[in-house]
Amino acid sequence: MSSENVEIVREAIAKGINLDPRSEETWERASAWLHPEFEYREDPALPGAGSYKGLQSFREVVTGYYEPLQEMRLEAEEFFDCGDRVLVTIHWWARSRAGLEADMLQAGIFTVRDGKVASWQVCFDYEQALRNAGVRE
Repeated sequence: MSSENVEIVREAIAKGINLDPRSEETWERASAWLHPEFEYREDPALPGAGSYKGLQSFREVVTGYYEPLQEMRLEAEEFFDCGDRVLVTIHWWARSRAGLEADMLQAGIFTVRDGKVASWQVCFDYEQALRNAGVRE
């Protein structure tokens, strides 16, 4: 893994992941940063958590996240080069249509293939993800 992969993930988060998944324009741009065989894996702690392969499957699941929300945002805080993966600490924030807010620190483990993000594993236990990746003891 190289610093090039860190930059690919950084750009994908900045230019793609925070775009509204309900917008057709978001998905017109997605092929620029997501590998055609992209896989998204939710944290097993999420009720009904699953693994989604392909852009259409990912589109459906993330669009579903927005149904009860007025706004949602992911802010990447730190990027770690972890061999063949990039670990990113992420601040997740959302506001419901009723005005309730939620936020949490989590981690994302990204793999890059052929210059694009090939997978994203969400980890709610931020500290455990850092330990598993060897970033913290």
